[in-house]
Amino acid sequence: MKSPLLLLVFSFISTLFYGQVSVTATAGTPGPTSYTTLKASFDAINAGTHQGVIVIMVDANTTEAASAVINASGSGSASYTSINIYPTVTGLSVSGNLAAPLIDLNGADNVTIDGRVNATGSTKDLIITNTSTLSTVGTSTIRFINDASSNMVKYCTIKGSSTSASLGIILFSTTTGSTGNDGNTIDNNNITNSADANRPLNAIYSAGTSAKTNSGNIMSNNNVYDFLSRSTSSNGIQLAANNTGWSISNNSFYETASFIPSGAGTYYIIYASDVTVTDISISGNYIGGSASNCGGSAWTKTNVQSNPITAINLIVGPTTSTISSIQGNTMQNFIWGDAGATSWIAININDLTTGDVNIGTVTGNTIGASSGTGSIAYTPGATNATFWGIRIAGSGIVDCENNTVASITAANSSTFATNIYGINKIAAAGTTIISNNTIGSTTTANS
Repeated sequence: MKSPLLLLVFSFISTLFYGQVSVTATAGTPGPTSYTTLKASFDAINAGTHQGVIVIMVDANTTEAASAVINASGSGSASYTSINIYPTVTGLSVSGNLAAPLIDLNGADNVTIDGRVNATGSTKDLIITNTSTLSTVGTSTIRFINDASSNMVKYCTIKGSSTSASLGIILFSTTTGSTGNDGNTIDNNNITNSADANRPLNAIYSAGTSAKTNSGNIMSNNNVYDFLSRSTSSNGIQLAANNTGWSISNNSFYETASFIPSGAGTYYIIYASDVTVTDISISGNYIGGSASNCGGSAWTKTNVQSNPITAINLIVGPTTSTISSIQGNTMQNFIWGDAGATSWIAININDLTTGDVNIGTVTGNTIGASSGTGSIAYTPGATNATFWGIRIAGSGIVDCENNTVASITAANSSTFATNIYGINKIAAAGTTIISNNTIGSTTTANS
């Protein structure tokens, strides 16, 4: 029997000799061929060395000194039908400190990054990290650009800390192509900061190109946690200009420990922020708590700063094919203290919205809990603070049914300081249907 020391030495020598990444292909050079970085394997594919159905196996940790860019098949010498990337042993990472994308899907199609060992099981194993805190254009951990379409990232832990308001850990960018970055899926990942002291301004950010929208992308079953910046305004998922047909479903957004901001700023968890965003589906997400599905202890924010928060905020333009929809989401398990007269809003149909929105028409949303008190505890620090369960504005048609707003507690040291609205239609709003909703127990404790 070989000793553990001999096995360790053998493993080290094998990695040193064979490289950290190995590639096989059905055309060109079949391999397996070894490379020392993910970038080197991508460069070989771009050069046409490996073609057809390509498998990239991460056999050891890699440190990327420059962006690992995979170009579109048919661009230059690249020729492939699919690329599948996965680790072969547990505990591996692909990392770098780049003022650029760590992994850049530049017009690439049919690329799968699968964090499971040997692409089997259900464990999120591969860690992909860009530690850069810079705001240089493109800085991200994974970027989709120039018609990158039909790609999938799944079962990974993805970390980043870019400090630009127009970037994210995962970035859907613009295009010089013909259609936009379409039909990509981000599924069953952990998405978080690369260092708790350096948090990003967006976990996921998308801004497409006019008339070439980023469309049909799916964000599903992910855990997005410890993502809000302590010092300034920030977001979980932000869909900025030129996005359509996105599905954001069954994700969990939470803070694993008490959240203590160091500066004033506004927080949005899911944010469609431009009238060029259309036909969005937001369903089955959990916002709150310290674990997935609003589990664990409460998402607790101290009252040292003034920080309004909106869980789901929609600015959407005219409906083009499918009415934007907010169904079956749960927002609960919060203790939110604030230093000012701010607002806590669960669902906001923004004043700028011109499109139609259905809220709870298929499956009602739960804001707080159906029974008890204090599922959401809001403690602002100045007069005229406001809690909204569902706030409806804009000029479109909004159908709001079957939702529950209950177990809300608001406390304030100022007399009559906190206003609580279960469902509130702003006077200037367009056509609104409000029916079959449950507005349950709310408690105020003003002095």
